[in-house]
Amino acid sequence: MSLSARREITKKEAGEYFRTSKKAKGEILDRLVIEIGWSRSNARRQLGKAFKRRGPARVVPRKPRPPTYGYDTVKVLQQVWVVAGQPCGKYLAAVMGATLSNMEAHIGSGAFGRARSRYSPQVHTQLLAMSVATID
Repeated sequence: MSLSARREITKKEAGEYFRTSKKAKGEILDRLVIEIGWSRSNARRQLGKAFKRRGPARVVPRKPRPPTYGYDTVKVLQQVWVVAGQPCGKYLAAVMGATLSNMEAHIGSGAFGRARSRYSPQVHTQLLAMSVATID
């Protein structure tokens, strides 16, 4: 018996199998054992898998989320990271406020480097609100 024929028979029987009583389920299993040649446990297992999806679900294209932080914020974050000594995100988030206030105090000495033109109050607010995972 071909695989497609076994699948058809199993799907047909599976519809009935889950709606019937225990006695009727035993009769359905007996029929599958005779028709297909499976053992009872394999027939029961195949009935359970009959309507489950095989393979990946159809890919539904999702709209990408709009970026939360702009390019200016990322560039200033990179400069803050360098000035702070290149710590991991966990430690950088902890010292972000102090590092930014220190950099603002020494803005004339070039603490921001090329990112100075990108620094604004909005960027400052975004940097303070940034999570540890986002910083990483």
